[in-house]
Amino acid sequence: MSTKQSFGAVTAGRATPLFPAAIRYSELLLLSGQAPLDPLTGTVVAGDFRAQARQVLSSISDSLALGGADMGDVLRVVCILARAEDFAVWNEEFAEAFPEPRPVRTTFVAGFVIPEMLIEVEVTAGVRQGAKG
Repeated sequence: MSTKQSFGAVTAGRATPLFPAAIRYSELLLLSGQAPLDPLTGTVVAGDFRAQARQVLSSISDSLALGGADMGDVLRVVCILARAEDFAVWNEEFAEAFPEPRPVRTTFVAGFVIPEMLIEVEVTAGVRQGAKG
């Protein structure tokens, strides 16, 4: 029987966590949307789109590790961009971060509640049998 296991926490400014950073269910690992937040301050990282994208991808890698996976285990990526003009840079960062065969992907443009955010990404990964997490 499969059990649901949570990893990490997103507090969203609350004293207690609002939701987990990741959920592992059997051999699937689902990550909450990863925002370009500085892990120490909880504020949006300064810089351009590329700096924010790299922060998000770093957070994804860290969250995957908590659940027993890595970037090569990612099956699906959903990316939200604040601006369509960042699409080409997103393609570059995506290609650098994910090894072949790359995961399936959906990218769309939408606004964010936090105006300084330029990107948010959520992923679904497979977890190899016997992986700790």
